[in-house]
Amino acid sequence: MSTSISTTPRERKLGFRVLFLGMFAIGTGQTLFIAVLPPYARGLGLSTTEIGLIFSLSALGWMFMSPYWGRKSDYVGRKSIILIGLFIYSITTILMGIEFKLFNDGLFSLSSLFILLIVTRGFFGFLGSGTHSASMAYVADRTTERERSGVMALMGSAFAVSGIIGPALASQAILLGPLVPYFLFGSITGVIGILIWIFLPEKTKPLIPAKVHQVRLTAFDPRILTFIAMGFFISQTQAIIMQLLAMYLQDKFSYTIIEATFYTGRVLILMGVATFIVQFFIIRRISPTPGSLLRIGSIFSILSLFAFIFSSNLYYMSVALAVYGIGGALMGPGLFTGVSLAVGKDEQGAAAGILVSAYAAGFVINPLTGMKLFDVSPDYPYFLGILLMLLCLIIAIMDKRLNKEVKYDDVDHSGHAV
Repeated sequence: MSTSISTTPRERKLGFRVLFLGMFAIGTGQTLFIAVLPPYARGLGLSTTEIGLIFSLSALGWMFMSPYWGRKSDYVGRKSIILIGLFIYSITTILMGIEFKLFNDGLFSLSSLFILLIVTRGFFGFLGSGTHSASMAYVADRTTERERSGVMALMGSAFAVSGIIGPALASQAILLGPLVPYFLFGSITGVIGILIWIFLPEKTKPLIPAKVHQVRLTAFDPRILTFIAMGFFISQTQAIIMQLLAMYLQDKFSYTIIEATFYTGRVLILMGVATFIVQFFIIRRISPTPGSLLRIGSIFSILSLFAFIFSSNLYYMSVALAVYGIGGALMGPGLFTGVSLAVGKDEQGAAAGILVSAYAAGFVINPLTGMKLFDVSPDYPYFLGILLMLLCLIIAIMDKRLNKEVKYDDVDHSGHAV
């Protein structure tokens, strides 16, 4: 066991702040693939299914590699895994913008563009998927059980902030050109990666590196199986909303590509505001149990999807997705806190990686479920989302372990790989 060099409270606070920026960078970049890519790619001639496959290979990489990167961070430290993910994301995002530009210049065919986009996005999924799980494990290393849900919510609020700023940037950047957002968001992520490299404190090696290699945690471990199942259901619902929203608005209101991107950004801003308010100002102050977060979040999600389907104009649809943002703001911290409390301190990275993998699985399967249903009727995928949220609600009600606070040995929270 290596000797731990304690961080000061000031260094710990600085660490959480720069880590917040890293989560913000990933969340902001996702705006690109929610609001910008689908209508633009469809305008170039790619089908709905082909667009889904671009997302799917990346999600497949997340599904298979997140557990690996999570376990890796348990014994090489969190910071290096976080940085790999951010820099790979920055490079591949800019590269996708270059590929679109070369296609527009007539240098290769649409089928070649499709293959390049899949490969480029796939590189991010397989090589850059460790940032989220390593970041959540970093938080778990440095928080007590009581404060963990609050700090997890704080990290989650980074995605909420990105859901406000990202769409605003995308909707303005696209007015300068449809490819400008790729270069803008790729550059932002690279700069934030440099800031994390300089300012994220990580002073020591893991506490028990030999024991970490013996960890054999799997998704079927009864301690975490409940969370993994709900993570999959939640992510499938999120994939339906995020991957189909721009095309849904485009078809429902006959928007052009620019209009669909612009209004999708506006809807996402409202959803991000709702998420941020809940995670930053409510959850982190009351530290509720994972079970209460998951039950209430499921109910909000179900109601919002019903309202979205039956909304007749963009205003009501925006309000419905803001309510969905509240549901997601509750369920995300509930899952990551629950998984963290359910396992030992030497399994934090592995557990976070498996949960991120479950999230990715929902995006992998969406082209075979949500997007196929979309081709039949644009409303059908959202009915599937309602069914999945009902399953989450049933699990959250029936599994009494979600209300129990799991204890394990006290940890020096300035400790593991600080």
